[in-house]
Amino acid sequence: MRILLLSHEMTYTGAPNSLLNVARVLRSHGHSVKVYTQTKGPFSFRFNQHGFRVRKFDISKCKKISGNFDIAVCNTVFCGKAALALQDYIPTILYLREAENLSEIMAKNHIDEGCICNADHIVCVSEYAAHFIEKTYDPNDLHILHNFLIKPLGRTATINSVRKKVHFLIAATIEPRKGISVAMEAFEMLPPELRKKAVLDIYGSAPSWAAEYNKPLIKKMRDGIVYHGELTYGKSRMYKKTNVVLVPSFDESCSLIALEGAMYARPIIVTENVGAKYIVDGNGFVVKTGNAQSLSRAMSFFIQHKFELETAGGISYENFGKYADKDDYYTGLNKIFQEIM
Repeated sequence: MRILLLSHEMTYTGAPNSLLNVARVLRSHGHSVKVYTQTKGPFSFRFNQHGFRVRKFDISKCKKISGNFDIAVCNTVFCGKAALALQDYIPTILYLREAENLSEIMAKNHIDEGCICNADHIVCVSEYAAHFIEKTYDPNDLHILHNFLIKPLGRTATINSVRKKVHFLIAATIEPRKGISVAMEAFEMLPPELRKKAVLDIYGSAPSWAAEYNKPLIKKMRDGIVYHGELTYGKSRMYKKTNVVLVPSFDESCSLIALEGAMYARPIIVTENVGAKYIVDGNGFVVKTGNAQSLSRAMSFFIQHKFELETAGGISYENFGKYADKDDYYTGLNKIFQEIM
């Protein structure tokens, strides 16, 4: 099958990274895959590393471009207009990586809601996302397909060793939706005798469009809260020094970080509004969204019960195999392809 994959941009963020994984899996099953982007950027380098040339997408040439493909997959709502144009010529999937933030994204970026309502086929990444999309947009054809990750070669469960302090990890863009301020409040709520036994490590870019939020927040990152900036490489080293992964978001359609944490055999703490909460089953906690006290209690548990870290991490690794396997993902995606062709 000849497959067109369209990204809205090429940045070191979750959506382009997920699309790269999709491209790799499809190619590994014998499909011909070509990648386009609406806006070029540095992440093209990662596609190139894996043998994918990234082409610039011109919506005015949809008819000509579509003639070279059997099916198109348009990644994120930012490609909604392109999806409507492409579906006039070939079966097209609008692959939504968003959930409750869809309405805000479309309003801020002047994206017509019709791109969701009128899309022939939509794929979303979790039951949490599907619930919002169904009740808000009444889509024509909606499928749920859980995200997956490709394990690095030779990757097995790593020992969750604690030296002096328990390290909690947040890896996210420093913006309000990610709930980082709530996690910082939760950390500060820890009793002094527990707080001195823990570190909150924060990795992520601080975009200028969220400067009113992230600049004062970063200034407050001290006394056990450490901001490391954006991570573009060295991910395995980051997880090696991590004991527990936190996803304190107010709204997260999935959470690749939760899946990564499970892949690296780390306990997971997520909020109720994280789509990937299905990965948390005997290996962590699902806490109330926006509730610092609830999050602080979960953090306290792992500081007080260090002996549980390795056991919970082992369960995380097992859950990753159950819920984020690339072959299971391909089976699901290929089934959708066959249904809409």
